[in-house]
Amino acid sequence: MSVGDKDNKIAYKLRGIVYFGDVHFTSRIINKKGDVWYHDGMTTKEKCIYEGPFKDIKSIHFAKDRKASILIYSIM
Repeated sequence: MSVGDKDNKIAYKLRGIVYFGDVHFTSRIINKKGDVWYHDGMTTKEKCIYEGPFKDIKSIHFAKDRKASILIYSIM
């Protein structure tokens, strides 16, 4: 995603998604290589579960029946 005009454009990259459902938050973390990791503190505890490359994720809108509620971007 880019913001600004053609002379002052700033590029952002999606780095995380927070999901909410059933009064519980979970998340997906996207590293610099584009790998996606899933975290749910109640079920995975301190571990993140590798889901695969971002391009292979079927839907970023939902994760395990929870709906995306926050997108986290970083400047490239």
